[in-house]
Amino acid sequence: MNPKIGKNVNRQKLLEAMVYFSKKVKNPTKMMMYKLLAELDFRHFEETGMPVTNLEYVAWKRGPVPKGLHEEITEGEELILPKDFSDSLGCDKSEIETESGEKIRMFLFRHKRKPNLKVFSPRQQRILKEVAEIYKYATATEASKASHEPGKPWTKTIKKYGREGDVIDYIDQLTEKSPVSKQEATEMMEEAKAFLNNYQQ
Repeated sequence: MNPKIGKNVNRQKLLEAMVYFSKKVKNPTKMMMYKLLAELDFRHFEETGMPVTNLEYVAWKRGPVPKGLHEEITEGEELILPKDFSDSLGCDKSEIETESGEKIRMFLFRHKRKPNLKVFSPRQQRILKEVAEIYKYATATEASKASHEPGKPWTKTIKKYGREGDVIDYIDQLTEKSPVSKQEATEMMEEAKAFLNNYQQ
């Protein structure tokens, strides 16, 4: 396993979510994939106190970015999929021209097989499908704007620290109306990390 992605990440669910999103949305670019994964994790966390993939997100300029995943699949200006992902996902280069005439290189994920939804709980499957439906025809730019809306994890983090580049704390997303308390969520996340550490040793 590549240490960049983090040993606490549920790699199987991450892969299946990426396969699913690449099959279900029209513009599965790298930036879009980051937004979709963040939506999946934060929506599930708000309901249960636990993320789906356990990815750690950073508040970058265009929205939440799973830094470990980004570092693992990005090599210079290229996108390189790890061996355990490349049998299930492909990546095609594309280029678009902005209104100002600037050419931007893009990477589009391509599914090579059907996603295995059995790795997800019924609730996770529901949220996965909801996120895909919301962003089915959206562009990465539209998804980026959506991540900057008031109350979103990216916005809360920028407001808290007053700058970009900080880790988005899952716990900060909970409110008094959330089904789980911040203390309960903290305990569950610590237990999950301990389990994954023991399981992967």
